[in-house]
Amino acid sequence: MQTQKHSSSAGKRLDFFGVSKRNPKKRIVGDAKHVKELTMEHVKQVRSYNGYPFFAQKGVIVVKKSTEVPKDMREAARDSNIKIVRMGGKRKRKSILGNLFGI
Repeated sequence: MQTQKHSSSAGKRLDFFGVSKRNPKKRIVGDAKHVKELTMEHVKQVRSYNGYPFFAQKGVIVVKKSTEVPKDMREAARDSNIKIVRMGGKRKRKSILGNLFGI
């Protein structure tokens, strides 16, 4: 699994890229979105990673728990073999002393 994979030939940079150890032809690409609502442009962006130069078979869009995902976006993602994953949990806030001293 690589993060911030960059393609110099196509000028694309995605958030996640993974290749199966058993079968190198099985590849997955992913993009993390921190938006209020998922749009068709987000789905199209991940769909564009499926071709040249990454040749991925599966795609993943990681969104925050509160992101609205309309039904038509879910269906479009499913039709394109893209999975939408919601990540939950709150970050633990550190105090100023915690940031300074790593507490």
